[in-house]
Amino acid sequence: MNRRKILTLAGAGLMALAAGPAQAAPLDKYRWKRRLLLVFAPVKPHPNLVVQRQRLKEAAAGLKEREVTVIEVVQDSVFVDGKLAIEMNAKNLRKQFDTTIVEFTVLLIGKDGEQKLRRDEAVKAEDLFKTIDAMPMRQQEMRQRGQKT
Repeated sequence: MNRRKILTLAGAGLMALAAGPAQAAPLDKYRWKRRLLLVFAPVKPHPNLVVQRQRLKEAAAGLKEREVTVIEVVQDSVFVDGKLAIEMNAKNLRKQFDTTIVEFTVLLIGKDGEQKLRRDEAVKAEDLFKTIDAMPMRQQEMRQRGQKT
């Protein structure tokens, strides 16, 4: 094999390796494992964000029981359960979920990766839990744990 062909094949292999993990959607690792609550806010002191954080803090036990991971996208930063997630890109998440940097949006994503709820204001924990508890997968989880449906 000549040198030119070897270099071409090596370059193609490196490009394929580089494209592999980088192309995987950052939320794919949660599919079938966790429900996601995405909270998009233009700025940290946004009034709806302050209210949503307080409601989620008060509902922490219910979120844990329902296997919900909270992802905040604020300005150019992404936080997963309160911790900075440098592997996630705020601009890409906004594009994926059709939001802009100037709007407040709350999205509930089921374990199947499908959008279950979308609001442009802070969501009450009761509304969130009612939506989750009506999902077939959640119904099955509750039956398996011996809880009332």
